[in-house]
Amino acid sequence: MIIDCHAHAYMFPKILPTPFSRTTFLSVEEQIAVMDENGIDKAVILSLNGAECPAENQSIGEVLEMSANYPGRFIPFCNIDPRLPKRPDLIKLEDFLFPLEQYKALGCKGLGEVISRVSWQDPSMLLLMEACQKVNFPVTFHTITENFDGYGVIDNLGLHGLENILQRFPDLKLLGHSTAFWNEISSDITEESKHRYPASKVIPGGRLIELMRKYHNLYGDISAESGLLALSRDPEHAFRFIEEFQDRLLLGLDICSRNQEVKHIRWLTDAKSNGQISSRAFDKIMYGNISRILNL
Repeated sequence: MIIDCHAHAYMFPKILPTPFSRTTFLSVEEQIAVMDENGIDKAVILSLNGAECPAENQSIGEVLEMSANYPGRFIPFCNIDPRLPKRPDLIKLEDFLFPLEQYKALGCKGLGEVISRVSWQDPSMLLLMEACQKVNFPVTFHTITENFDGYGVIDNLGLHGLENILQRFPDLKLLGHSTAFWNEISSDITEESKHRYPASKVIPGGRLIELMRKYHNLYGDISAESGLLALSRDPEHAFRFIEEFQDRLLLGLDICSRNQEVKHIRWLTDAKSNGQISSRAFDKIMYGNISRILNL
C-alpha cells in the first residue's frame, strides 16, 4: 500500500501558474496516471485557494467531485482562507466551524494546503486552528518568513509561531511542509538560507528536531524537493531521523506537473532494500501513519 499525503489535481486546468511555467497543474487524469505509474493506491488531494494561490483557485466542490469520480483513489481535504470577508475584530469561531462541519459531513478528512500569508498569531488563524481541532481535522501547511516573497503561513527563524500553535492546540495534528520548514532540521540555518535548497550535511541541534521531540502533534510531510532534500542531503543523519520519528513521517510527492520526476518512493525503497531503514518504518511512512491520522 502507498498513500501520497500531498497531491494536487484539477478537473479542467487551464491557467499557467507563472509566466515561466510550461504546463498547468495536473489534471485529474494526469494525477491518476502518476499514481498508476508509481504504484500509489490513494492520494490526499489538497485544494488550493486564496490570494497567494500558486495555481487556479479551486472549490471544495471540485475536489469532492473528483473523489466521487474516482472512488477509492482520492482523499479530499478542504481549505479556508483565514481572512474571511468580515472585519477581523468580528470573526468568531463559529465562522470557521460552520463550513468545516459541512465539509466533514461531505467526506473531507482534513484542511490544507494552508498557503495564506498570515501569521500563526493572527486572531483569525488562531480561530481557524481551534476550529480544526474541534472537528478533528489535521492541517497541512506551507510556511515562509515575512521577508520572503511567496505563499505560506508567516513564521520566523526557529519556528516559534508554529511552537505556539503546537502548545495551544495539543490535539491538533500539524503536517509540516516547505523549504522553510524542512531547513530547520539543521542548526546552521540562517535568514538567508531558510528558503534555499541545501546541499550540506545536517548540523545537529536543528530546531525542527527539537519541536518533533517535544510535541507529538507535529508531523513531517516529506513531499517536494524540500522534504526529500531534508533526507537525501545527509543519508546517515536521515536514517537515524527516520528511526526516531518513524511514527510521524508521511510520504508525500507534491507533483504539480507531468514534467516532474517522482523520486521519493525510489529513495525510500532503496534505503529499505539496503537495510538502512526497517520494513516497519518504511510501511509507516508509506501508508501507516497517514492511515492512522485520517482513520482510514
